Parts: sequence; C-alpha cells; structure tokens
Amino acid sequence: MKYTTHSFEETIAIGEKIASLLKGGDIVLLKGNLGAGKTTLVKGIAAGLGIKKDDIT
Repeated sequence: MKYTTHSFEETIAIGEKIASLLKGGDIVLLKGNLGAGKTTLVKGIAAGLGIKKDDIT
C-alpha cells in the first residue's frame, strides 16, 4: 500500500482508514525517514481503533 498525504489531517484520516481495514492479529510495518509522518499515521490508526492519539509518542 502506498499513500501520499500533504497535511497532518490527511495523514490522520488515512490512519483511521487503515484502522478500519485491520483485523485482530494483523501486523503493520512502517518504514520511513525521520519526520516522514510515521507517528502521525500511528496516531490516526490508534484513533480509528479507539485509542487516544495523545497516548502515542
């Protein structure tokens, strides 16, 4: 899967969409340079799974 986003909000939204596709036991690998948006994406995934975004660092 490959997505390009242009804002924090878009990245969160993609994370929430990814969360809706995940099933129990799924594994997600994120690879990217420092500042690429990995943590922001995980915050979106967490939000989509009902986990508070602020709990992700």
